[in-house]
Amino acid sequence: MNQVRPTSLGDAYPALCNFLRLTSLTLSAPQLALTVQVGDDWRHGGVMNYGQLPAVTLREVLSSQPMEATFLECDQLSLSTHSQSGLPAEASPMPVLVGRLHSTDHRYNFTIYVPGLAVDGLSEVQIKTLQYLTQQLLLCLALAQPATPSLPHAGAPRLTAGAPLDGVDFLSRVVTLNPGGAIYDRVQHGHPRLADLVAQLQSCLSYKQLGQLLGTYLPYFFPHQSGRLVLFSTSSESFTVLTEWGDAKPLAVVEQQCCYSQEQLPFQPSCIGQECHQCQVSHYPQQATRCIVLGMVNNTTCIVQLVQTEADPFTSVQTALLKKLSEQILFVMQRLLLLEDLQDQALKDPLTGLLNRRHADTVLNSLCHATKQQNISIILIDIDHFKAVNDTYGHQAGDAVLKNIGMLLRGHVRAQDIVCRYGGEEFCMVLLDTTPEVALKRAEKIRRAVKYVTNSFNGQTLPPISISLGVASFPHHGETPQALVTLADKALYWAKNHGRDRAISVDHMLSRAEVS
Repeated sequence: MNQVRPTSLGDAYPALCNFLRLTSLTLSAPQLALTVQVGDDWRHGGVMNYGQLPAVTLREVLSSQPMEATFLECDQLSLSTHSQSGLPAEASPMPVLVGRLHSTDHRYNFTIYVPGLAVDGLSEVQIKTLQYLTQQLLLCLALAQPATPSLPHAGAPRLTAGAPLDGVDFLSRVVTLNPGGAIYDRVQHGHPRLADLVAQLQSCLSYKQLGQLLGTYLPYFFPHQSGRLVLFSTSSESFTVLTEWGDAKPLAVVEQQCCYSQEQLPFQPSCIGQECHQCQVSHYPQQATRCIVLGMVNNTTCIVQLVQTEADPFTSVQTALLKKLSEQILFVMQRLLLLEDLQDQALKDPLTGLLNRRHADTVLNSLCHATKQQNISIILIDIDHFKAVNDTYGHQAGDAVLKNIGMLLRGHVRAQDIVCRYGGEEFCMVLLDTTPEVALKRAEKIRRAVKYVTNSFNGQTLPPISISLGVASFPHHGETPQALVTLADKALYWAKNHGRDRAISVDHMLSRAEVS
């Protein structure tokens, strides 16, 4: 086994460190250990010793034996009570809480050891929190870059499951993590709300919630400063204020002169938790200012800007507090990014980038139940003879056609409208505050526009395509989402059965059916 270091764990290392900190906080355990195995080879792994368990104690904890009837199986986590070895025969057995993390990703295997705790001594809240922390860790690791463990040196002993520790320099592969220090102890004891804040940060599901939460706690931690929490997005060049407190006037000066604002030239970002020394912020009436990077994920940077409102300088405790918050906020931002990706995948069609059918049905159902007054129209669209394109030119050519139609439909909706891929070669548009007459005109405009789309694949121009469209409106044609979609679908297939390349509303379908 090799040393567990950031180079061997890759992107997993920060998430593991954060997991240990939060587990220690949840269980009120000052010391614990986490064994890490990378891949299937036991030589690729080691121990993360949190709180600096003494070497002898660490060895005894890691070699502890399970006790009977002390097993608890949870989602992605199993908990059991072990008995610490190496104790005198007359001494009472020292319990060791052992948790095994079950991941579908077989790159890593984790087991956590907490001396002095037993399964039956945990509260329901502690167990649920441990489950949540395990779930979040495994989600973060799903996005982590694959670990690339280095091979052990020649002659190194090969360990297998259950191999004895005697004769093996096991502790040479330990990374010790110090959870605190004098200043951090003062932070923890001086700010009893810090534990509450750290715990609540783990439940944030959006940047809006993050801003609201920090807006509640930061004024308590920084009572003599005006401040704001902002997000800077490089990709969209947006500067968003999540929360702010204190006097807004000096903060306005900070924003105008901050190197992260839109008006400034490109810059090299600061390290996480460090003050941005590139900010050329003039002091507002001799008031000290600070711009500190709390978290940075992909193209989004979270920054706290502070302006001193009193003569007293920033204290060492406040500086340590910002450092501690930086670690937690970075972890939250990583999780929010993951949630955004998962939500994006759940809502969008991967081929066209349009919303998928499930989301369209959800929105339509919500709109129809929210009001009985507003006119809502839907247009179902189907590409004529699309199977012939796939059969003649291949499915990749068909995919190119679908992408082009998706791009065209995006250009024919307003900001409040919805366009989605409904399935196969079928699309759906949900038009808010749109009467049946206006919806039919929109459908006809789209039908004509498709004729001007040039489709090609691998340098070969594909034949022109046409579409058929069915239009229905709420509440004029139906008072439930299901009835509305059914009628629009009938109008669409009426159009396809009567020559294709046409837009038909439910009213037209019914009137022509009566004539025939």
